[in-house]
Amino acid sequence: MTFSNISPEVGIIVTVSETIKRREVVSLPSMTVDPSKCTKCGTCVKVCPAGIVKVGDTGLPEMDVRLAGRCIECGHCALFCPESANCLSFLKNDEMVASADLGMPSASEALNFIKTRRSIRRFKSEPLPQDVFDRIFEAVKNAPTASNRQPVRWIVSSDPEKTVEITNLILCWMREEIFKDPTSQIAIIGAAMIAKAKAGEDGLLRGAPHAVIAVVPKDHMWPEDASIALTYLELAAHAMGVGACWGGFLTAAVRNFKGLREYLGIGEDEHVCGAQMIGYPLIKPVRQFPPRKKQNIEWIRQRKEDLLT
Repeated sequence: MTFSNISPEVGIIVTVSETIKRREVVSLPSMTVDPSKCTKCGTCVKVCPAGIVKVGDTGLPEMDVRLAGRCIECGHCALFCPESANCLSFLKNDEMVASADLGMPSASEALNFIKTRRSIRRFKSEPLPQDVFDRIFEAVKNAPTASNRQPVRWIVSSDPEKTVEITNLILCWMREEIFKDPTSQIAIIGAAMIAKAKAGEDGLLRGAPHAVIAVVPKDHMWPEDASIALTYLELAAHAMGVGACWGGFLTAAVRNFKGLREYLGIGEDEHVCGAQMIGYPLIKPVRQFPPRKKQNIEWIRQRKEDLLT
């Protein structure tokens, strides 16, 4: 198989932020206020991160039309309104759900959910149904991003056969690294991975049926946005009974091997932020809470000697 004839085919899903698409084709955001509901409490003014919601001449809040281009479409002016008096051009009232109507876990339940996340390194061959993917990414799109730009683009091998091809391309990259410098760390690791592959063992993607790669434009100031989104992906997968593991070798290969980047359709103007393997766990833990190192935290507080001066 040569790299010149490799191209993304059926089984490679590419998703782009719907919000970014929407901003390219619609007019500037606007806000309307129901005067029969508004109590003029000023909550919407306080929570607007762009500072474009002001108190108008009538005492009602309004979005400054001259500054509407600064709106980041976070929806806070409507979501935080205690009277549900505000309506946005990009977020209608019937699209919102009352916080009180949501079934939320207790603090202990939520913390236990986070603490029971495990890195899964043995997967069933069974692929994930599309509706499971959809529910996971529905949660992922709520990950915070700088100024709500939502810049993350996802590449997902929904077909397990495509995941195998990705694994083979990682091995090709490792083979190249061995020829370049057989004493380098990645060459030594690569030799071990190639030996495992010859023995029928997948030491790279651990037999996962799917791989997920997150990229952002190179000129995006905060690539951490994708790392946050990948963490949401891992937790959303955990909620759906799906296992995940961060793919360090996959990330390194996509960053450094042109053949794999071309196969995945990743441009030179894009930065690869990270990747994960996902699928149903072959084995599940029966006990929880392994030991962790003591956290290295420096608390910045006012010192007693400062209080005496």
